[in-house]
Amino acid sequence: MTEAKVTRPALVHRCITAILILGLLAGTTGCSPWQVGAETDVVKNGIRFQSFRELDDGSKLGTLVEDTVIDGWPCEKGFVAFHPDWRLDELQLSRDYERNGVFMPAGTWVFPDARGNPGTCIFPRDMEIQGYLCRGSGTGKKGFMTRFYSTGRLRLFWPREPVQVDGFVCKDSLFTGISLHNNGRLQECILDQPATFSSITYRKGTRLRLDASGKVIDHEP
Repeated sequence: MTEAKVTRPALVHRCITAILILGLLAGTTGCSPWQVGAETDVVKNGIRFQSFRELDDGSKLGTLVEDTVIDGWPCEKGFVAFHPDWRLDELQLSRDYERNGVFMPAGTWVFPDARGNPGTCIFPRDMEIQGYLCRGSGTGKKGFMTRFYSTGRLRLFWPREPVQVDGFVCKDSLFTGISLHNNGRLQECILDQPATFSSITYRKGTRLRLDASGKVIDHEP
């Protein structure tokens, strides 16, 4: 007999149905779509899960029974995600931790890169990283992302106020972050103040793109 594949829309439909039924019976539920039909109280790859599910693409989702160290990462009890080969895809730190030169406080949501180093972090509070104040958030995974290169160098951040980078005053924005090259030079930002470069004046609000040597290669408007 061929096992029917479970799609994400089907999982959502099942979860909604479960919520309606359990809500009528118990008045409340902590159901997440992927947890419908998940295995419970199991050990997988040496890790103990309260609930666990492997999706059709091989990726794995689970809730840890307790704080657990996985591949060196101190993972908070609760949700965690893996790639098909069991590399960590998503986790929350149970304690302060430093890796690849990046310090991350407890409560940080981390999305490791292919090498297992910090790729994207969502900090629970504002953090000074490599001389820049990077905006944090108390809203969990829905907060502001701070991204890193595999070298550990800062790649993308959201400032809380205008910040000067390579002589340009970059705007703080809820919609557009500031991008840096791997050598630390400015790659892209929106100007908070007019700026003159190579005899050309760019007005406030212009989006600048620069190469790794610091030369302006594009701008809008």
